Amino acid sequence: MTWLVGQKLHDGRYAIERELGRGYFSITYLVSDRDRKRLVIKTLSDDLLGQLNSSEIDLIQEQFLQEAVRLAKCKHPHIVQIKEPFLEDNQVCILMEYVDGVDLATRARERLPEAEALRYIQQIGEALKVVHANGLVHRYVKPENILVRNSKDEAVLIDFGLARGADHPLSSLDANTGDGFDAIELYHHVDGKLGDYTDIYSLAGTLYFLLTGVVPPTAMERSQGRERLTAPKQINPEISDRTNEAILTGMALAGEDRPQTIQDWLDILGVQRQVSRSRQSGNSIAWLVVIGALLAVLGSMAAWFIFKPPQSPKPTDNPKSQLIQPRGDFLVNKLPESR
Repeated sequence: MTWLVGQKLHDGRYAIERELGRGYFSITYLVSDRDRKRLVIKTLSDDLLGQLNSSEIDLIQEQFLQEAVRLAKCKHPHIVQIKEPFLEDNQVCILMEYVDGVDLATRARERLPEAEALRYIQQIGEALKVVHANGLVHRYVKPENILVRNSKDEAVLIDFGLARGADHPLSSLDANTGDGFDAIELYHHVDGKLGDYTDIYSLAGTLYFLLTGVVPPTAMERSQGRERLTAPKQINPEISDRTNEAILTGMALAGEDRPQTIQDWLDILGVQRQVSRSRQSGNSIAWLVVIGALLAVLGSMAAWFIFKPPQSPKPTDNPKSQLIQPRGDFLVNKLPESR
């Protein structure tokens, strides 16, 4: 959904400051609330929604919201905090914390020292362990989706590619949309299930870039024999042998040839384990009530569309941001189970 600078959302609670990013699947906006606190709103893109019929839109919005439910359970200082969702003009909006910082794609325009790069990779690796423990695969780990906070030297995973887990062909990659950080199993027509090893490929590719300044060739190019993966140490001789081997192992084409857990790969890399510092959430029950109510509204929208009688639109119709009364029974029946 495209909105203009200054436009108010959610009954005036949030004002659009600027667009932060736009991809095929989603758009993110920087917004400010009534107390001038900055936040981020993410919604599905017009490009994606324009190619779907009404029932597909309802389905992908529900999956978008359910993915946010699961991500909200991933409490960790190196994961962007997912806040309360809402509906605006019948479109799901996910509210997130705003991380004031520089992404690693910008920070690593010049090669990073190995110790600094390993510190960020370890932090994101610890974050991914929490993601995987909640039964999720991130699918979107890459330098531009990792911010380093300006306030402290801390990396944060900011973009979960929320729609990419949806069961729809538009949620997968093809040869034209993948990049050097995407594992082969993320592409169309590739017989491979996603797993922790999918994110290991992306994290290893990110480390490759941080230490060499070079984006690795795509997995599709490698699988077709059009490109080969040059060992990072050949590009940057200062890389240690251990790190060089860990990167190559993590970027093996076949998922079964990679380490099967993030911790396995971090052990190969030789970084020390961190004590988990999961965030505490004081309003998780209220948050889930809101989620359940939104899912109920989305389900009602789908049913209304299918069975509605023909009707001419009224000139005064102006859909507002939806404040929804929770339904407790819906929470029991519709919310995804904790893992």
